[in-house]
Amino acid sequence: MFLSRRFFLQSLGLGAAGSFFLGPWKAPNLYAASDLDRRFVFCYFNGGWDTLLSLDPREYGFSDTDNGKARDLRVEPAYYRLRTTFTDGTTVKRELLQPKGSTILYGPAMEPMTRHFDQTCIVRGISMDTVTHEVGRRYFITGLPPRGLLANGSSAGTRIVAQQGKKRPIPNLAVRVESYNQGLPAYASGLKVTTVDDLLRMLRDGERAPDAEVRTLLEAYRKEAEICDPVALNTDGLLTLLRGAQTDARTLIEEKLTDHFSFLDATKPEMVAIKNRYGITSMASPQAQAALAFQTLKFDVAQTISIELASGLDTHFENWETDQPERQYQGWKALAQLVDDLKAEPHPRDPSKKLIDTTTVVVFSEFARTPMINNREGRDHWLVNSALLLGAGVPHNKVVGASTEQGMNALAVDPISGQPTKSGGTVINPRLILASLMEGAGFSTEDLRVSGLPCLMDKV
Repeated sequence: MFLSRRFFLQSLGLGAAGSFFLGPWKAPNLYAASDLDRRFVFCYFNGGWDTLLSLDPREYGFSDTDNGKARDLRVEPAYYRLRTTFTDGTTVKRELLQPKGSTILYGPAMEPMTRHFDQTCIVRGISMDTVTHEVGRRYFITGLPPRGLLANGSSAGTRIVAQQGKKRPIPNLAVRVESYNQGLPAYASGLKVTTVDDLLRMLRDGERAPDAEVRTLLEAYRKEAEICDPVALNTDGLLTLLRGAQTDARTLIEEKLTDHFSFLDATKPEMVAIKNRYGITSMASPQAQAALAFQTLKFDVAQTISIELASGLDTHFENWETDQPERQYQGWKALAQLVDDLKAEPHPRDPSKKLIDTTTVVVFSEFARTPMINNREGRDHWLVNSALLLGAGVPHNKVVGASTEQGMNALAVDPISGQPTKSGGTVINPRLILASLMEGAGFSTEDLRVSGLPCLMDKV
């Protein structure tokens, strides 16, 4: 009878979570474990976002006039085509948004995040060098251009955990976002789930997991087997790996981490409060994922977490005017609530700080969408992108980089100031963004083979 790896792990008493710990069979850490307390939240908007609606908005369209003379800017914001309200009843402001004190202009879909300008850095004019979904996504996740469609290198979260060392029960958690490990320690691999419910199942014993009495007998047997011939049984390190996996999985289950993430449990007042605060109706929703990110940080469960805050953004047709703004808005709204909580919640090990003081948030999509509406009433893929950085280690209330007024092409920037320059500048790309985040937090960027940009780092 064929036995699957999941069945084998469950029969060992690992529960469903055990399958995560069998990552790449490589034990040694390549880096000295860091004592840095930095945590990272990577937020993915799936499908290619229209940055005119959020991160790189424009006040004027392609038919703007200057001193009575027409200018063809080749940019068409088309805010007039948006619906008047979002599905939660909020009025759509068909214009640029700039709260008092902000140096940042926001698009109409990003209204919920405008209150957090004090912690925000927006990066514009990012060159993606691709309009292929898989390539752009994996380029931003790993910081290295893929080989064809295949990811090249490890995810940023994996690199960070590998350098920090394993410090939390789930060092690297990835919800609906790809995660990669190429040659780094197994513990740094992302625990990949598709919903919060999937995580809950992984944190409980599997259906075929033995009870406590049987588990005790298994442990006794294993000790006897080890005494018999430990070298022969562990020539390739597999036995050591399995034992470590079992210990880790049992620890996760016994810590009852499910108590922190059961957002639809109406019997627990804390869960009801979180459900209402985030507006959670589904455990796969952006709202549930944002709440999950907060709880993992509040209870010191993870070191890095990746979540998907929007999907369905590949709007080539007339669905652009409904799906693109609404789905972006819901993602930004979920993120805004997460940031509210990070600003309010004391650090679990240092009450003098708030969670936001040691957490870096990175928000990205695989590419942007064309500045002009196409002949199908939508927008196609565009090479020039934007991103949002927030929290610890990044500049605040600042825009770095720019795209051109005509056609939204990437402009080279001064590496120190981050402002466009006509000579000697650098074109920003995902590799430089991730290198800047890692270098600013004190991590090695050797795998990325570049140094970070000073304009994207704030070590104060």
